[in-house]
Amino acid sequence: MKGCGYCRQSVERPFHRIAAIDFLRVELVRAWLLIQRFGLLRNADCKSAESISDEVQPVCDCLPAEKEFMRPAAIVTYMSYSGLGIIRSLGRRGIRAFALDPDLGQLGMSSKFCVKLRCPSIEESPEQNFDFLIRLASALKEKPVLFPTSDNIVHGYSSREDVLRTNLRLTTPRSSIIRRISAKDALFRTARENGIPVPETFAPKSLHDVKAIASVIPYPCLIKPIRSNAWHIDAVQKKLKAMSGGSEKSIFAKTRHALIEGYKSISAVDPNVIITEAIPGDDSDLLYFAFYRCADGRIWHFSGRKERVTPIHFGSASYVVSMHDPNLDRISIDLLEKLNYHGLGGIEFKRDSRDGKLKLIEFNARYGLWDGLGRICGVDTAYIAYLDAIGEKLPPHRQARPGVKWLSIARDVSAFRGYRQEGSLGLLKWAQTLGGEKMWAVFDWDDPMPAINASLRFSRRAMHHLASSFWSRIFERSVRIRAGVAQSPERLSTR
Repeated sequence: MKGCGYCRQSVERPFHRIAAIDFLRVELVRAWLLIQRFGLLRNADCKSAESISDEVQPVCDCLPAEKEFMRPAAIVTYMSYSGLGIIRSLGRRGIRAFALDPDLGQLGMSSKFCVKLRCPSIEESPEQNFDFLIRLASALKEKPVLFPTSDNIVHGYSSREDVLRTNLRLTTPRSSIIRRISAKDALFRTARENGIPVPETFAPKSLHDVKAIASVIPYPCLIKPIRSNAWHIDAVQKKLKAMSGGSEKSIFAKTRHALIEGYKSISAVDPNVIITEAIPGDDSDLLYFAFYRCADGRIWHFSGRKERVTPIHFGSASYVVSMHDPNLDRISIDLLEKLNYHGLGGIEFKRDSRDGKLKLIEFNARYGLWDGLGRICGVDTAYIAYLDAIGEKLPPHRQARPGVKWLSIARDVSAFRGYRQEGSLGLLKWAQTLGGEKMWAVFDWDDPMPAINASLRFSRRAMHHLASSFWSRIFERSVRIRAGVAQSPERLSTR
């Protein structure tokens, strides 16, 4: 078996039998190799095909069997929570996985299961990003399997489908399907055509349209981007944070005035929006159907209930519990059959508290934020998609286990603060929900570096926040003292 002696030792013997000093030696060697590789790649942007071919050789093989090296590699872009989930799923099965991200500090880039490569950003340099991907794929002996994990990547690559299929094996649906579900107005139109309830929605073209819509839409309502990835850029996020009712994914409007003012503000940076009613109900009414559907119609799936999200009410998941809902399964599977969908994806619904109906609000044509939970529940959609892409036999269908939790502690602390401020969740109740069988979003005993790096980043942010808060209080206090001194003669003269 290839690789250094330390790594072979850690694979061949059970982990709990390795002596403490031996374990430390293994981790020190691995850390040194990671540091060496970081130094090698930190100045790398676009490379020639020859240099990429050299770069893609793993620094240290920790794979369980040499025969696994014969399998095609996987390429995962980008490396946040979802990318980390894919890397761990495939890496534990001995599949080489290349992690592509413009930021070497991303969560999944320090996983021992991947070869990390810094690529050009698709947001800033789409042509260079695509060229980097194609040259990397061409440098490998067999066509690799591509796993895009961001909306920007999915949408950016869908227009190059013919070139991609020549060089890579895809796990996403065809571009014709992506066009029908990627934009909110197109998605809701597709849903209505197939008899699936959606929230009342309008697509304004001007301020005049918004004023007309403001007279008929139920309140509260939301302003959302037509393409969810359109608001991911920093300029838009800064504007949203400064707006009343703004969050990372939407603008919440309780009144006609708030709706009109919200549109005026956001249309300055993105006029392509929809206005949709806010479906009443708790955050725990958000249900998600994660799946892989192959070309012959077989489908592997599991579902989860979003117990908490951040930002609260209109954000993405921080705490999820796997569950089984026959009605959710029926609606989702029926839609996928009508679309003739082939690939990974996830469909989000919210149960309307007024009539109990599930209403479709989101459709992701990719592996999602917490889809790694499927591996713990018995339905590993990432691995199934990989097997289908390379033409291997697929596992039999099985029911996913309910009641298993997915938890991102950093995100959930943020969510807890929001729920506590509105009075809906106390500290004791929050702590009680953390028990039971769970999958940590980042932490894993077998792959600790992502959690260590995430903890360091979280600590730095926390210290920066505390320092900023401390000096802000000092400044405000000094201003008040000076103001009091300036006003004191005047007060004395009035006595």
